[in-house]
Amino acid sequence: MGGGLAFRLAKNHDVFVTSRNLEKAVQTAKSLEDGGRLFHKDRMIGSINGSSDKDAVEQSEVVIVSIPAASTLQVMHELKAYFRQDQTVISTVVSMKKTKEGFRHLPLSNTQADCSPDSAEQKSVAEFIQQIVSPAKVVSTFHTVPAAYLTDTEKILDIDVFIAGNEDSAVETTSKLICEIPRLRPLKAGPLENSRLIEAMVPLLLTVATLNELKEPSIRVVPWIPSAYNGCT
Repeated sequence: MGGGLAFRLAKNHDVFVTSRNLEKAVQTAKSLEDGGRLFHKDRMIGSINGSSDKDAVEQSEVVIVSIPAASTLQVMHELKAYFRQDQTVISTVVSMKKTKEGFRHLPLSNTQADCSPDSAEQKSVAEFIQQIVSPAKVVSTFHTVPAAYLTDTEKILDIDVFIAGNEDSAVETTSKLICEIPRLRPLKAGPLENSRLIEAMVPLLLTVATLNELKEPSIRVVPWIPSAYNGCT
């Protein structure tokens, strides 16, 4: 997901690809940028560069969190001092595991997240990230976009992308980024709390795909009435 988003968004933006191993980040970034310039050609005005996590967070207006759920909160705690109030943080993370029956959603607990209040309550990954990186503004989105779609330039899919967030400005920023990727339609999905529902859709989609031999399942909300929607104007 992270590589695909970098590949797509670099058409108009300077993108940092990060890793704990800087050499790996630089190599990955070069490969993605070469592919991006081949695909976007002279339309590409942005760039893709390798960076450390810290440097990328300090220099970015938008931070996209696209790492395994098991390490997400630890990484956020390590970087919390570098987030700013004027930043939008986009979470694409889903906590789940594969079972014999399919895929199972595994909500994180407050104990796992090193948070205190009402320990019995289970929140979305995005909500825990918000607790850690505040006052930066967290938005939850991109979960139901197949990663293969972002990297495969031959695919043409009509996909709806749900956005959950508490701050209108962050939701608007995210919506504009989504509109830059062809055939994606951003749909507001309410407050960040609703990320619990969005994240839970992913293991459901993957289970349906596995049991019915479907490839790259996603979400499309119908009916589609162009005259009544202006999300990408």
